[in-house]
Amino acid sequence: MLSSDEDETLFSENLLGDEDDEEELMDEETEEAEKYLDPDEKLRAIIEGVVDGQTSLNRLAVTDSRIVFYPKGGGFLASFSKTSAIFLDYDQIITVQGKKGMVMGEIGVSTKDRIVRFKDMAKDDVDQIANMIQRLKEKAKTQGVVSPARDSALKQLKELAELRQMGAITEEEFQEKRKRLIETI
Repeated sequence: MLSSDEDETLFSENLLGDEDDEEELMDEETEEAEKYLDPDEKLRAIIEGVVDGQTSLNRLAVTDSRIVFYPKGGGFLASFSKTSAIFLDYDQIITVQGKKGMVMGEIGVSTKDRIVRFKDMAKDDVDQIANMIQRLKEKAKTQGVVSPARDSALKQLKELAELRQMGAITEEEFQEKRKRLIETI
């Protein structure tokens, strides 16, 4: 079962060691997750598991505007990993499904383009996280929330167009940067 108070970030029990190290581990996990978040995003939960087919993506962060699958940093192998995080805004998510096995569980998140399966997570966390994602998805839908990442990318696209128009960047540079930005939307 996830541990924490209602207003604090929830952590999967399997992330936390004994009680002596719990506070330090929570700080470390939060700091790692925040590397992938926008400054105004509120972190809701961090879960340990693995994205099916991409074993280096072993964390799931749930925020108020999106979910992020990312690699836990540090260690020898992390320096060789070229895997980037997967960002799914709530408005991209079509369905969220949880499955529980004998020992472990998984959450499947589908968008119009893909299905991301987050496996090998604590089975006791499946329902709570799936429900949390679903609630935040519905909240974003009813409030018409535009994710900070999407808003930032759109602003950057506008600035790029202005730079191209002024002649500060070439058409090729514009197209290359535009393509990268569109991938983040």
